[in-house]
Amino acid sequence: MKKQYPLLFLFFILNLAPIAAQQKLKLNHPISATLQTSEDTKSFTIALDSAYFVYGKIDQTSVDGVVKLYSEENKLLEEFDESGKGPDYFSFTTSKRGNYRLEVAPFKKDSGSFSIEILTAEPLAKTPEGKVDQLLIGYTGDVPGAEVLVIKDGKTLLEKAYGMSNLSYKIPFKTTTPTNIGSTSKQFTAMAILLLQQRGKLNIDDDIRKYIPELPEFEQKVTLRNFLTHTNGYREFLNLFALTGSDLTLPISEQQIIRSIQNQSKLQNEPGTKFNYNNTGFILLSLVVERVTDTPFPQWMKENIFKSLNMKDTRVRASNDEIIPNRAAGYKIGDSGEYVEVEDLQYSRGAGGIYTTLPDLKNWIKNFKSHQLGGEEIYKAMTTPFVLKDGDTLDYGFGLSIDKYHNKNRIHHGGADNAHRSMLMYFPEFDAAVITESNNASFNSAGMANKIADIYFEDEFNTSKKLKDGEYDIAKFEKLVGEYALDEAPNFILNFMKEGDRIYTQATGQPEIDLIAESDSVFKIKGIDARVKFNLNEDGSANTLTLMQNGIHTATRISSEKPAEDFVYDTSKFNKLLGKYALEEMKSFIMIFMKDEDRIYAQATGQPEFDLIAESDSLFKIKGVNARVKFHLNENGTADSLTLIQNGLHTAKKIETSEKVELENFTGSFYSSEIETVYHINLKDDHLEISSFLFPENLKLEYTTEDTFATGFPVQALKFIRNSKDEIIGFEVDNGRTSGVRFDKMNTAFLIEQPE
Repeated sequence: MKKQYPLLFLFFILNLAPIAAQQKLKLNHPISATLQTSEDTKSFTIALDSAYFVYGKIDQTSVDGVVKLYSEENKLLEEFDESGKGPDYFSFTTSKRGNYRLEVAPFKKDSGSFSIEILTAEPLAKTPEGKVDQLLIGYTGDVPGAEVLVIKDGKTLLEKAYGMSNLSYKIPFKTTTPTNIGSTSKQFTAMAILLLQQRGKLNIDDDIRKYIPELPEFEQKVTLRNFLTHTNGYREFLNLFALTGSDLTLPISEQQIIRSIQNQSKLQNEPGTKFNYNNTGFILLSLVVERVTDTPFPQWMKENIFKSLNMKDTRVRASNDEIIPNRAAGYKIGDSGEYVEVEDLQYSRGAGGIYTTLPDLKNWIKNFKSHQLGGEEIYKAMTTPFVLKDGDTLDYGFGLSIDKYHNKNRIHHGGADNAHRSMLMYFPEFDAAVITESNNASFNSAGMANKIADIYFEDEFNTSKKLKDGEYDIAKFEKLVGEYALDEAPNFILNFMKEGDRIYTQATGQPEIDLIAESDSVFKIKGIDARVKFNLNEDGSANTLTLMQNGIHTATRISSEKPAEDFVYDTSKFNKLLGKYALEEMKSFIMIFMKDEDRIYAQATGQPEFDLIAESDSLFKIKGVNARVKFHLNENGTADSLTLIQNGLHTAKKIETSEKVELENFTGSFYSSEIETVYHINLKDDHLEISSFLFPENLKLEYTTEDTFATGFPVQALKFIRNSKDEIIGFEVDNGRTSGVRFDKMNTAFLIEQPE
């Protein structure tokens, strides 16, 4: 389930837009319907009391459906869309009595059938445990389950399991069920390396080749510290192996991983200059442990870490052949819409692969304060953010992420194997932790842990020194004025304003409301039970804030502009914004902005076209989606970059393109000696397609800029290479964590002719 959007404030503006015919939903009475076109929608209503919890299901028979929740005043409150097939679940709570409307629209497919059903409608629980039970209702019963641990000051506030650990034998999940925690395992590998350094067996600033000499010698030295902090420059082996089209549940050996590095011609980045999350490095750290101690990694971990902390049911799974008694099997929704069992990733030890239980993780968390194992020195090393060579500070230490949540220090790490999910988070300021685990691939471990932390630690998050009336210096508010987009619902904008001594706010589609300062950072929204906390920078400005109403909700600053009232956009201005923009964090994700007379619209890589609604000369809402695009305008009205506001802020830069592209020039067969794989690029109709022997289907290539194309995973982006005669001789692939994989064009003399 996605995060829930708050029912913001108590005032709503009536939207008089016409609504399609509606059917009434009743508890446990599914209604079937068909969407005829991509523009078609179906609406359903349900009468609910205030403070109610509702849980429902859309069964996507032959269409990927998006469910939107509207208030009685036709105000969009929430949107749900987790998967593209089979059952998709949604839940929400009500703030007042009324008729709520659920609208279903297609995401990509033009037509198809579905059914929708309300499974639960009950009063919102009054106890913390009851609220967690409601949050996890979708993982209860005869489905892959989940478990939760909440502790504070060494005391257990909640320790509970839900659903099934094994569907074949109908074995319920227990808190003592060993469960794969995926990358949450990395902190244990970091502890192992630091313990060995403490014992004089190694130094984290040593060259990795001191311990694994068969690794290639690159131009720059790569240290163990670079592996602990994901700044090593090695390829991510999972992304690399995916380029071959191979199934990552198939056996992978230590020799294959080492050979993949030996085939790497150069580092992807200078060590210590860039964070690139990297499982390869942590697998190599597990080999360092073995070679330094002359002991198999799983055995050394058991004897030196798990046993020391009485983690008696914790182990490193050496391979998928190893039997772990009573373990939780992993599941996902298969092509048929039913759950299918999924194998663990192969050879993930060091980076993942640990099976553990909630009681054992409780002992691990307690060590964060007691420092029984490793002492304070190792704990401090693991939880100190790494500083890159250019001076930028990461939110990562050694095997642990370090950041703030509601302005409180948080230490955490999540994990995701093929189907298992986990999150471990610790708040050192008030010695509290939340741990979530699941064997259900649809489980959002981080989002669920955040919501549970909000329930149990609301008082700790809301502590601040309150000002007396008149003590606040109104001038300080100048640095907070601007628009903030809700992270969980980016189409909902909070605008903060100041006029003379008046400070006030206005939410999307709602009236202005005055603010009352309770501190330099916390402001009460006058007349309602809600507060806003700005996360202040040293200069008194803020990039983010927290809205405290019906839970905790974060928002990110998007501008300091005050939107004009009754804004009417001159669509001719959009001519200067047309073109392609590449996402900085994933350059293969291209947004193309277009105009057809008065229609302004866009299309993203691998997605259908979407219309844009102008809210100012620079800010545009993406119609039908909880997202906005903000162009960073130059003085002449053009833009060199933009920000996509959707689940956070994402920068994209404009790319210059050549209008005349001879697609035939890019066809041929290409071979990568690094991964010993052949790609075929062929012209089909008016576009290029890429194929390979192990690819389940051909991938369509979309032209983005000079000699660069984008496509779907595992390839994502290709940059073609030319010789001095301007002839194409190959390309390099970039699929995120792995980049620069070279493919050379094959001479036709070496190709085997295919029979007609």
